Amino acid sequence: MEDIMNALYVRVSTDDQARKGYSLNDQIAACRNHLLAMDHTGIKEYIDDGYSGEYLERPGLDKLRSDLQNGIIKIVAIYDPDRLSRNLTNQLIIADEIEKTGARITFVTGDYDSSPEGRLFFSMKGAISAYEKSKIRERTSRGRRAKATQGKIVSNAHPFGYDWDKKNSMYVINEEASKTIQFIYHLCIHQGYGSRRITLELARLGIVGTNNRPLSICTVSRILTKEMYHGQHYLFKQRTCKTGQNSREIKDNPPEAWIPVTIPAIITREMWESAQLQIQRNKKLATRNNKHNYLLRGLLHCALCGRSMTAYARTAKRKNGSDKIYYYYSCISKESNTYAVNGTSCQCRRIPVEDLEQAVWQCLVTLATAKDHLQEYLLTNTNFSYSQQITNLHAIQIELKKKKINTLRWYQENLIDSETVERELQTLNKELATIHHNISELRTVLEKTNQLVTSPTDLITAKTFAEKRSVLLKLSYRIFAVRLNDSFEFYIEK
Repeated sequence: MEDIMNALYVRVSTDDQARKGYSLNDQIAACRNHLLAMDHTGIKEYIDDGYSGEYLERPGLDKLRSDLQNGIIKIVAIYDPDRLSRNLTNQLIIADEIEKTGARITFVTGDYDSSPEGRLFFSMKGAISAYEKSKIRERTSRGRRAKATQGKIVSNAHPFGYDWDKKNSMYVINEEASKTIQFIYHLCIHQGYGSRRITLELARLGIVGTNNRPLSICTVSRILTKEMYHGQHYLFKQRTCKTGQNSREIKDNPPEAWIPVTIPAIITREMWESAQLQIQRNKKLATRNNKHNYLLRGLLHCALCGRSMTAYARTAKRKNGSDKIYYYYSCISKESNTYAVNGTSCQCRRIPVEDLEQAVWQCLVTLATAKDHLQEYLLTNTNFSYSQQITNLHAIQIELKKKKINTLRWYQENLIDSETVERELQTLNKELATIHHNISELRTVLEKTNQLVTSPTDLITAKTFAEKRSVLLKLSYRIFAVRLNDSFEFYIEK
């Protein structure tokens, strides 16, 4: 058995060092002198450097508790109760644990015995410590929110495409990176590329990020989905909650707790919304692990409940011969409990793939050969008035040019200094360059909007699966199908 020892326990976190000037050396010296003054020698040190007092999971404290259980500690000296823990409940748990082993606890800042009076004072000290920490958190949070309501960024998250203006607590556009972001949106909106394919294309072209490394798929995905790139940024969308000494959990805040902050826009909101639509479309049309070609995959909806229909295969066991595979389209709420409404799945029966695909395709061919006005239905469907957007951007462009002329005139009349005019012109030139690029993008989209994406001839002459699938993906149709008995029905909606 080990010799009976006396112990001193010290703890410090980064916050404590900055706020109160606690240091490990000062605590160790104070605790050691405290023990020596009581003629207690044979001192063993238990140290937790950089650990929060909010949680009990600390290596130094764990070792002390283990030695206490082994009965080798007689007296434990601690500088102050809040070094033991900032949580009153935890303080009392540890103090009680120490006393049950037969050891005694003593504090440099005041001795608390096991009498009711001592316990009361001990509890009051712990409650004050916990209250102080809560107030510090509350003041810090209030200060951060006050800064955000002034239109400033609370902390630099280093988003790709922006530099940091520390003086004004604001993001500023990085011209080189912004070109990459605009190119990423171009590939998504006009080429239909997803994050992975865009990442590969950027790597092929040798386009890298700010660290001179290729952009990752996660980075490209964030660029395509974050609203900040069209100028609308939200702070306090999430909060981080500590669940342990080294573990944290991220939770979403309710929308009413978000604080909007306007930042310089790299793309237009319309471009961002177009990208979101394309991302959703890519998800629906993703091949994933499909081993069978489904002509209507991602285009089919249940006419009974309106949800998407999924394609899948079922294997039927047969006594004689090999197993037979049957292919079906089925309402997603019938196949997955996740999509069931109030725990009830859709009553739409499964529809054989081959029968439905033949019927839908034949219907489209009939339309193409019988309706002269089919071309009207083959025009690209768009949710945005691009012509109006271009007009609006031109108006903004004119105003910015007027500001630029006025700025130069004010400088010539000695109304502003050279540093101010240089800074103002730099900002105006950046805004004009962004608007010029956005107008060019919108004109390209407008040209495509006014062109046929396919023709009746393409539909009639398509023979292979790839040709048929290509035609269907270009049509702005939604196909609804339902089967309640032995037969099925479908209709096509613009």
